[in-house]
Amino acid sequence: MRTATLASILLGIAVLPAQDDREFGTPVQTTLTRVRAEPHAYRNVKVTFVVQFASLGRISNPFFTKFTPSDFANFYVWGDEQEIWQQKSYEDLFGALFLSKFSPQLDALYQLQTYDRIRVTGIVRNTFQDMPWIEATEFEKVPSKLDTAVLTHLYRGEQFMQQRLWQRAIAELSLVPGGAVPQTAMLSAYRNLGTCLLRIGEVDLAKTYLQSASSLAGGRDRDVEDLLAIAENEPSQAIDRTVDSRNLKDFERPMWEAFEGGQGQGGTTMMQ
Repeated sequence: MRTATLASILLGIAVLPAQDDREFGTPVQTTLTRVRAEPHAYRNVKVTFVVQFASLGRISNPFFTKFTPSDFANFYVWGDEQEIWQQKSYEDLFGALFLSKFSPQLDALYQLQTYDRIRVTGIVRNTFQDMPWIEATEFEKVPSKLDTAVLTHLYRGEQFMQQRLWQRAIAELSLVPGGAVPQTAMLSAYRNLGTCLLRIGEVDLAKTYLQSASSLAGGRDRDVEDLLAIAENEPSQAIDRTVDSRNLKDFERPMWEAFEGGQGQGGTTMMQ
């Protein structure tokens, strides 16, 4: 009996390091989007990622998870990488994040405001309904956040781009850059500004914005790199030569009209 007990203790000790490595060791740095895409790969793994706080929640599945309303506070977030000025992304909230009601950070959670950015460290406890259920063991606020004004400028800028109103898009997007704007928003603003400037033939300024976008993305944004290549090698191919001049004010007209003898006047459609 004594031998069996000792063996059990030794076996228990043998498996502890693996558990410690996952729950008490260095967390895996990732994004919420990756965890949501591959929840089973992260099950029982300690992770850390940055999110944007949306609101407190009310999710509860006590029969399938440990997250009962009596023991855990539930909250909704967006991944820091989500472009939430776009409606589809804005509506794609994640709500399976839980903080113990015995946590010393519970009051801090209740004081968070919408769009506050926080770095969450936690453990993916379950993958019920093909969704990661994450226990937040701690969190900390990180600098900069979005606000309604920035979201509005980004949204309007993209709407004008869809209508091929490049000058109006530039006017909106130019109001985005600033020291307190998160990287995801800055990257989008620079990429879109570069696109718009290419479309109206302002190649040098377009390259400046695209190079800033490339730097923020570490050269890993394929769209930005493709646009940079076009700006360097074939900038004339990016010019949008289809313009309805009747809808534009003088200062919004594309720069090439000055060199084409007024061919674009009166809503003429020119060769693309």
